[in-house]
Amino acid sequence: MNANPHAEKCDELLQLLCHRHRRQILRLLDKQPTNTATVDELVEHVDSQSGETSLSTEIHHVHLPKLADSGLVEWDFRSETVRYYPEPLCQDMLRTLRSHNAQSTSV
Repeated sequence: MNANPHAEKCDELLQLLCHRHRRQILRLLDKQPTNTATVDELVEHVDSQSGETSLSTEIHHVHLPKLADSGLVEWDFRSETVRYYPEPLCQDMLRTLRSHNAQSTSV
C-alpha cells in the first residue's frame, strides 16, 4: 500500500510547526519583502516574542537546521542569512494556528 504523500507532508509540517520558535521564525521571514533575514534578526525577534534570553544556540543548533532540512528555508552559513520559501500548506497551517491562538487568548 502506497503512503499518501499529502498526509506525509502534513505530518512533516505539523512536526516543524509544533514548536513556537519555529513558527515565530517563519512568520518573521514571511513578513520580510524578500522573505530573508539574518540569523541575528531571527534571534532578536524570537527573544522579544518569547520573553526568554539566550536563544541563539537553540536557534542555531535546533530550529534552523530542522527548517533547512525540510526545505522551507535556505540557510547561508557564510552570510548568516536565512531565506524562507513559502509553501501553501505551511502558510495555511500558520494562519490556522495564529487564528486559533488569537481566539483562545480573547476568551
